[in-house]
Parts: sequence; C-alpha cells; structure tokens
Amino acid sequence: MTDTEIKHVFFDLGGVLVDLDGERCVQAFRALGMPRVAELINPCYPAEMIGRLEKGEIGFGEACEQMRRLDGRPDVEDGQIAAAYAAFLTDVPVVKLRFIEALRRRGVRTYVLSNNNPVSMEVIRRMFRADGHAMSYYFDRIYLSYELGELKPSPAIFRRVLADSGADPAQSLFIDDGRKNVDAARELGFQVYMPAPNEDFTPLFGFLAGA
Repeated sequence: MTDTEIKHVFFDLGGVLVDLDGERCVQAFRALGMPRVAELINPCYPAEMIGRLEKGEIGFGEACEQMRRLDGRPDVEDGQIAAAYAAFLTDVPVVKLRFIEALRRRGVRTYVLSNNNPVSMEVIRRMFRADGHAMSYYFDRIYLSYELGELKPSPAIFRRVLADSGADPAQSLFIDDGRKNVDAARELGFQVYMPAPNEDFTPLFGFLAGA
C-alpha cells in the first residue's frame, strides 16, 4: 500500500469480513450424500456451476438441480442444499463492524464487492445485524456479482463499480483473499491488500481509524 490518501475501501465478504469454514461446508454436503458437489467447494474461484449461479446466469433452483444430477441424489431438497452451502459462513465479528463504523466516521467511503449468490446473502445479511444494524448501514453501496452479471476477477466488474461509485482507483483500497482478484484490481490502479486466512487486518488502517 502506498502513502496516497485512501478515500474509498472496497471489501470482499467471504474470507475478509465474513469468517469461513470450508471444511464444515464440505462435510455438510458429504452428509447429504453429495461427495462430488463437496469436491467443487472453493471460496475464491467457484466451479462452473456455482460460478453461473454467482454470475446470475441461473437461479438457485436450477443450481440445485444440477447438483442433484451430479451426485445422483434426486431426493435432496433445495432447502437442504441451501443449508449445506450456508455452512461455509460462520460469523461476521462485531469488531469488524465497529471498525467499518470507525472508517466511516473518518470520512472514508466503504463498499462491498463480492462474488456471491442470493441464498448466501440472506444468511450474510442476518449476520451483519450482530451489532444491531442492517448491512446497508455499513456501506455506501453493496456490489454483488449476481446483480451485476459479472464475476471477479473480470476487469468489467471493477470498471462498473468504479463508474457507479465515482471512486478514483488510486485513492481506493481493495481487500480480497483471492490472488487473481487482487491482481486484477491492481492492474486497474487500485491499492490492494490480500489478508491471510483469519488475519486481523484492521491494524493496516491505524492512520484512518485511529486504531
């Protein structure tokens, strides 16, 4: 990160603001008798089927039908698949919510830019209420792949977000746990940071939040 003043921060969700447990998700699918689906689980770069869901090309019902066919389990219901996939998501720590509030008090504009799907977002939005506020309270805008019809690391999604937010990439910090996503943002002029799993990255912002 350079010494350029940061005026905008774009956060990924899973692995950055939302704590993940990939093994719990894998085991949940195996418990449903869907081991081939379990093998597709990857938080940063989803398999083609899940990628189409996150891009908004197919709905959740169609994705579930593809998963059932893949493992030959026509008896598994959509709700069971939703619960297994949601097992990935464990928590949004309150300390991170209060950290975002501190950034906003200092005049930093905050955003989400996430590859995601409607079912997971229902769970995540509930998690964001841990400190008594709706998710929208913490961000100027929430940019989701399935609503934009684009996936990170495509340059198109970053350009759309920049155009909509009016952010200058040189004064914007993008935080994501996926190397390809970080590299794509850097190519477009963002300052970037890729936290390690379970890293407390908030000390990065001491100069912003007074931490």
